[in-house]
Amino acid sequence: MRPRFLVTAFLFVAVCLPAAPLQRRYEEWLNGPTSYLITKQEREAFVHLSSDAERDTLIERFWAIRNPEPGSGSNEFKDEFFRRVAWANAQYGPKSGTDGWRTDMGRTYILFGKPQQVSSFVHHQDLRPMELWFYQNPGLTELPPFFYVLFYEKDDISGFRVYHPYVDGPDKLVRTSRDKAQAYNYLRQINAELARASLSLIPGEPVDTESFAGSMESAQIVNAIQGYRDMPSYSRLIRQRTLMLESVKSRIRYDVAASSLIAFVAHERGEPWLYWQLEIRDPLQPKAQDGRIRYDIRAQLYSGEKLIFERSDTPQFAAPSETAADLNKRAFVYEDRMPVVPGTYRLVVSARNHAAARDYQAAREFSVEAPGALAISDVLGIARFEPDRRERPFQFGGVKFTPTALPTTQSIRGLRILYQVSLPEPRPADLSVEYIIGNVGSKARRTYEDKLDPKLADAYGSITTSKVLATEELPPGAYQLVVRVKDVATGKLTARSAPFRIADVEEDEIRPIVVSRGNLGTPQWIAGSHYERALAWLSQGRQAEALAALELSRQTAHNAPAEELIRKLRGQGREGDGTPAGRK
Repeated sequence: MRPRFLVTAFLFVAVCLPAAPLQRRYEEWLNGPTSYLITKQEREAFVHLSSDAERDTLIERFWAIRNPEPGSGSNEFKDEFFRRVAWANAQYGPKSGTDGWRTDMGRTYILFGKPQQVSSFVHHQDLRPMELWFYQNPGLTELPPFFYVLFYEKDDISGFRVYHPYVDGPDKLVRTSRDKAQAYNYLRQINAELARASLSLIPGEPVDTESFAGSMESAQIVNAIQGYRDMPSYSRLIRQRTLMLESVKSRIRYDVAASSLIAFVAHERGEPWLYWQLEIRDPLQPKAQDGRIRYDIRAQLYSGEKLIFERSDTPQFAAPSETAADLNKRAFVYEDRMPVVPGTYRLVVSARNHAAARDYQAAREFSVEAPGALAISDVLGIARFEPDRRERPFQFGGVKFTPTALPTTQSIRGLRILYQVSLPEPRPADLSVEYIIGNVGSKARRTYEDKLDPKLADAYGSITTSKVLATEELPPGAYQLVVRVKDVATGKLTARSAPFRIADVEEDEIRPIVVSRGNLGTPQWIAGSHYERALAWLSQGRQAEALAALELSRQTAHNAPAEELIRKLRGQGREGDGTPAGRK
């Protein structure tokens, strides 16, 4: 089965989903600042509703569950939440070039409130601009009673981002080249509290002043900022408060359905691509109708609030009636890839199961780094892999990898991962890799050291690596994996982290139904990709790069939208208009 795929920004006819799009206020509730609080069950319940009245009821119930004084006629929690959002937008939006609530500082302020103490380090010539916030635990049992949050500008232009002691390290906080020990000692001369926070965000935790490795336990603080709604103690609190509202007459039924979205940026022939996968698990709903399985897929790529382009697809295929019971148990997986450029984005993917008349939606924010420095991609957990020479999403070096949203393994099976390293020019002669597996609760930790041969890089300086890490003798539980790649000669370091879980019993593996959109390789497909990349450049205010991509699109195949946009941009004679042709 070869799915028919349509790019609305490239083709002359736009194909829309039969389900009406949500009104703007519902989209904002689902994907705006409130998304920091919406649990997976609440999100799944919301996207399955069929009327605005039901959506209004769920939103009303959402705030009622969080009301510290139910039935009082006011909701202090809701009022405080939106006060924090307004403050974050006013304080951090103008400096970041995006909505303030989207920034790391804005998110932290919204979730944790005003810090008890703020120390600013922005006028030191040899330091990256930094702010150190001190907090009392806002109520999450996974966090210590008091903790720090450190923000820094890693390149002086992309805004403040949250600092991870184990992944980043004190050397990332200084401008000049220093190893970790030198950087720590320099920080200590300026401020002892700042130096200590560069190794641990937990007051009183012993710090490593021999190897100057950051605290693995600090990962829980970073996780709470980036995934507050998924923290177990928060989820338990919401479930408990939900039970307390059983007297409410209008109730929303929470099904066991779940959808997840993986977004992975990798370079191919020197250009960045977004590989993404939507997985829908809904075993209570039928998959086939009249002997066929049919889904409608819509993927929308945003930069801030601006829609860059969208794609629609309607994959369908025959499903014999005797296989219906087996098909209903299986997850549905859709994979694709999109051209992107350096910047920060949000991907929103919607799907409709025709047999069940149910809608699903998932969203993911991601960033694409500018080239020029030693860099590592996100670390993917891999469920399985097989030889496959077809150009498809998550296919690298003739092997098709199937990623998984939250890797789960058994101790005896090990953990398979995939990541890509981008090399600077001149290319390093020797690279070392360190894999650290740690349990933030039990102190269990494993470290593996390896080499990465720079000669394995392609002509554009990218090395894609897959590896199985031994996990035998590690007890069941939640773990954090950190991958650190180092240029041995210069000491330059880049790192990424990812969570995974070790299960205590063998879990049944039921193969999903997978639709993986292939690279058609036709001139029209290639021209369409160049056109989409031009729209991405425009969203970042880079008109010269957009025009170059549009010229490639026009030279590859006849493309009326590309020619129209070229005339429009050259007629304007100015930078930064990111309005795609035909879209206001």
